[in-house]
Amino acid sequence: MMKNVLLFLVLVLLLNTAIKADSTFTKQSSKPRKTTIMQDLGNDLKYIATDWGAYFYEPFRTKKNLLISSGVVGGTILISAADKEVRKQISVQGKSTYNGNFLDGPSAYGYVQYPSILGGALYTIGLLTRESVLRKTGRMLIQSLVYSGTLTMGLRYLFGRARPFSSKTGSQYEFTWFQSKGDTQSFPSGHTVVAFACSTILAEQIDTWWARAILYPFAALTAYARMHNDQHWLSDVVFAAALGYGTSKFVIGRERDREKEADDKRKMNKGGGFSFYPSFNGFSLVYDF
Repeated sequence: MMKNVLLFLVLVLLLNTAIKADSTFTKQSSKPRKTTIMQDLGNDLKYIATDWGAYFYEPFRTKKNLLISSGVVGGTILISAADKEVRKQISVQGKSTYNGNFLDGPSAYGYVQYPSILGGALYTIGLLTRESVLRKTGRMLIQSLVYSGTLTMGLRYLFGRARPFSSKTGSQYEFTWFQSKGDTQSFPSGHTVVAFACSTILAEQIDTWWARAILYPFAALTAYARMHNDQHWLSDVVFAAALGYGTSKFVIGRERDREKEADDKRKMNKGGGFSFYPSFNGFSLVYDF
């Protein structure tokens, strides 16, 4: 339990440090706040609902998206041929989620409760302190977890794929269809979906090389831990990683589009004019069209 609490505190400290150090966060946080708490709350609920509807249509929205989605599905099917061999090489039978070793940390990172608490904490703090970046980061994290979580649970129920340790035949192609038992919830890996969804939101919001160098490999460790502990096949975690990453990139993309639209409106309302900005060498004069 203490390891899990420590992991949660490290994530909060990491994001807090990045916000104070990174100029992107500083610039966004310093913008004038013209909305109230209730207005922000109402807008965020609206964004969650509208984005959720668009999320399920996104894989088919453009030819590019359809090609990527087909590639992920096709790649997963091809990779599944190596499931049994990979299991022989890296899985240890008789293991559980927690085994008192190094992989307990990455395993805990994939539990949806901890990123959900983190997202809720960031959103609440940002909403009350009027720090829009914190609020948006918390909201986007919650969005990604909810969207990817609903799809994950639907796919698990649909396929009813046997976990490696529970397969009666030892085959990776053992499906019972429309089952909700834990032993038939192998595809896709929920821990891996959560880990990649969380890492993608945090890494892209922090927007530094070191954040990506830490968070993405840690999510990959979560996927490895699930295979090492004989809870999932290789194809389970590969598809889950793509699902978690893709969902978060979708959420981030929707938010960036809203920010760009808001900036364009502000520029149109503001009109042209000169602006002075302090610099190391004096002042810079900029004209906004």
